[in-house]
Amino acid sequence: MTDIVLDTPSKPAKPSPLTRLIGRVPPIRKWKWGFVLSVAYLVVLTFFAVFANVLPFIRRYNELPKGAAARKLASYRGKPSGSYWFGNDKLGRDTFARSVYAAQKTLTIGLASIVAALVIGGLLGMLAGYYRGWYDRVLSVIFDVLLAFPAIVLALIVVGRFFQSGRLNLGLFQMDKRFFGVIVVLTLLSVAPLARIVRAQTLALSQREYVLAARGLGASSWRILIREILPNLLPAMFSVAFTGLAVLLVAEGGLAFLGFSVQLPFPTWGFMINEARPDIVKGGGWAVFFPCILLFLTVLAFNVIGDRVARRFDIREATL
Repeated sequence: MTDIVLDTPSKPAKPSPLTRLIGRVPPIRKWKWGFVLSVAYLVVLTFFAVFANVLPFIRRYNELPKGAAARKLASYRGKPSGSYWFGNDKLGRDTFARSVYAAQKTLTIGLASIVAALVIGGLLGMLAGYYRGWYDRVLSVIFDVLLAFPAIVLALIVVGRFFQSGRLNLGLFQMDKRFFGVIVVLTLLSVAPLARIVRAQTLALSQREYVLAARGLGASSWRILIREILPNLLPAMFSVAFTGLAVLLVAEGGLAFLGFSVQLPFPTWGFMINEARPDIVKGGGWAVFFPCILLFLTVLAFNVIGDRVARRFDIREATL
């Protein structure tokens, strides 16, 4: 008689900590290459903008060539070269260096405006959606007025009338008045759309079971708003913030094109485009081309990231 040997399943080997860590990270194919490239581009752009003063290959934004270098630059009308990657403007300044320093101002304006709009619009939208009644009616009227008011007229009133030139003393630090005025304008233009989206989300969340249970247990309204509703609003707010930031970058470029954005000595991409625009017909279009490309790529990257976040959390931008 032959012995029958039963195969007993072997105990699987315990995965190493590195294997467990890698297993939690989604594969790159699920991230989509557009999202990966957008994040990589923004990381590189932010690194250059933050460390522009210490990176050795970035010149000063207002550095002028002298002597033979200036004569050589005048001969090829600002075309890109080994020394000047993005070429130079009509004064001989490095367009690449100016574009990097312009990214500092442009991104700072956009980030400051969207953060302020998230705080103000998020708070007003939560109050309107949770309390309803006369809160909702009054705030909805304010939102409708802000949405209906022409953006260009608002910019002319705020920046042109109240924030002309000079320094603004804010206690611990000082700020250029025109710089602060642009942030105020873009914040006002962003509050109403963000508040309406937050209001719509709050209307739906305020009827969820966990909110009703917390209200039945005697939790205060502010505790419910902060502990129950706000954490569920954050994904939607972040998604809208990325898309809104892209819109604000374009809006700042439009204000700079009209002469109502940040002025010299610190440029923005919109200011660079407006400054070099008359030289296009004279062969100096490189100083316009590269800021336009950077602005386009930055807006595209923020839009791609915002769409990816919205799909990840299944966010619908309802505006009830």
